[in-house]
Amino acid sequence: IRVARGYTGRAKILKFEGCYHGHGDSFLIAAGSGALTLGAPDSPGVTEGVAKDTLTVPYNDVAAVKAAIAANPAQIAAIIIEPVVGNMGLVEPAAGFLAELRALCTEHGIVFIFDEVMTGFRLASGGAQQLYGVVPDMTTLGKIIGGGLPVGAYGGRADIMNQVAPAGKVYQAGTLSGNPMATAAGLAQLRYLHEHPEVYAQLEATTARLADGTRQIAQELELNYTVNRVGSMFSLFFTTEPVNNLDDAKKADLPAFGRYFHAMLSRGIYLAPSQFEALFISTSITDELVEKYLTACRESLVEAHGLSA
Repeated sequence: IRVARGYTGRAKILKFEGCYHGHGDSFLIAAGSGALTLGAPDSPGVTEGVAKDTLTVPYNDVAAVKAAIAANPAQIAAIIIEPVVGNMGLVEPAAGFLAELRALCTEHGIVFIFDEVMTGFRLASGGAQQLYGVVPDMTTLGKIIGGGLPVGAYGGRADIMNQVAPAGKVYQAGTLSGNPMATAAGLAQLRYLHEHPEVYAQLEATTARLADGTRQIAQELELNYTVNRVGSMFSLFFTTEPVNNLDDAKKADLPAFGRYFHAMLSRGIYLAPSQFEALFISTSITDELVEKYLTACRESLVEAHGLSA
């Protein structure tokens, strides 16, 4: 965000309700995930001065983005987005949504930032931008690129990155920058993925079985809950309505999810303890584990809703 502001000379940023981009003050406005779980989308300690420079609009709402740009002419430095959201549960971009944002940013001189901390190297070797064929101006990465160790990275167009010190005047430094152990682990992880592209087909097949099986179980139990999936990420939403944005996600039956979580835990399946966290599937999930999950899912939904087995 600092680089985008330095590059454009503008102050404001636009983010989407329910998207989480770390705990920087500028991002804790209508944030997702942990903030949603705690029932406090805005954190104490975020000043009004910071908040006024962060514009928020609903995810998947191009009209709202256009209105925000029109109301703040030549003032928005960046639009930042989770191209596939994992922090209000798994929410997929509507057809053409990312491409329309790309066009708007180009038209208005706004830096378009993909937060691919979750999706980078997970949905495809080139992340969500490869999957959807939309190229942002900047990208943030984390999680997978550390090979299990903590590391983050960002990059972008050369003319933007040339603003970063020492080449440019935008300050960037950190005690842990370039940590050799994390960097070595990350490089090993990325080399493995490059050499084994079959990983993505395996993840796609496994996650499809889990998500499709979950959806079928909910239908057979006449719950008809929504299941969203992209690649190796998916969510079971405790609502019968489609989930395309934060307001949709918040319609979920949270007490029922809580009962389901504990029922699954008692059967040896440890889910993320929040309706607003997507599930991430790894190559360690075997056919046997898929069947264990689906059996536990059915039994836990029955228990959570007091149904007859």
